[in-house]
Amino acid sequence: MKNISKILKLFFISGYILLVNTNVYGQPGLPMKKITEDTLLTRIVDCNALFTLNNRKVDYLDKKPYIYAEPYYEKVYNSKKDFAVFQLIKRKGVSPLLFVKIFRFNTCIKKDEVMEFITAEGYRYRLKNNYKPNCDGYLMGKIRRRENKNLTQGDISSIKILTFDKDYEFHLKTSEAERIKDELQCLKNKRFKFK
Repeated sequence: MKNISKILKLFFISGYILLVNTNVYGQPGLPMKKITEDTLLTRIVDCNALFTLNNRKVDYLDKKPYIYAEPYYEKVYNSKKDFAVFQLIKRKGVSPLLFVKIFRFNTCIKKDEVMEFITAEGYRYRLKNNYKPNCDGYLMGKIRRRENKNLTQGDISSIKILTFDKDYEFHLKTSEAERIKDELQCLKNKRFKFK
């Protein structure tokens, strides 16, 4: 009988404590952690698998080793024979770079804002050509922190390159856009070893 009365007392005391710690709306009075976008688990990307280190002294860029991602081979929209190669690289101590080679005879590129990333939301981000003006179809765009942040937050739908002759537009598949986004995210957050 004494054991039953002790159990009933514990039951009533725990019920009273629960009732006191409950506010007007029936929510427990204990502080709850608010779920934000940062606490949600997102896709995990292996940055070391996306990039390859080139530390051979014969292949240095400006006497520095660099890492590079696999190139993208993209066809020009509404063209059967024109295409380009895009490749992201990063040297030690320098912002990430995007190298582009357009495979079309006599494609002249100036040294202005000639590369444009277009997102699915309609935003456009322009990159300046850091390579000398040429008619070989080469250009190199430096991706600064602000552009990197904007490109990783948006969904890239196409890339547009402006030349003297005509404009080239490359529509990306969702898998390619996600891969570019992952590579930019890795270049933004991961510290690579260049040895």
